[in-house]
Amino acid sequence: MSSKPKAHCSKPIMPITKLNEQIEVITKFTKQGAQPAVFKYAGKKWVVEKINLVYEKKTGDGKLVYFSVTSQGNYFKLVFETNNLKWRIGEVYHE
Repeated sequence: MSSKPKAHCSKPIMPITKLNEQIEVITKFTKQGAQPAVFKYAGKKWVVEKINLVYEKKTGDGKLVYFSVTSQGNYFKLVFETNNLKWRIGEVYHE
């Protein structure tokens, strides 16, 4: 009788807070396009240390560009709306 090894997860799953708040972002423009550099959320300035993932969704009159970013050990999903050039914070992953 063989037993299957049990899956082991070394890190607990981080709780997610879903938001849809407009935020202020300092944006840098590179060959790859617009990228968030610093953003203000919950009364604090967060410096983007790493952009983990970028993807786009088309909307009726533009597109939404999603950025999964890391700052101070936290993970955020930021959304850039190309039709009105506004930024929103979509999700926060807490430790």
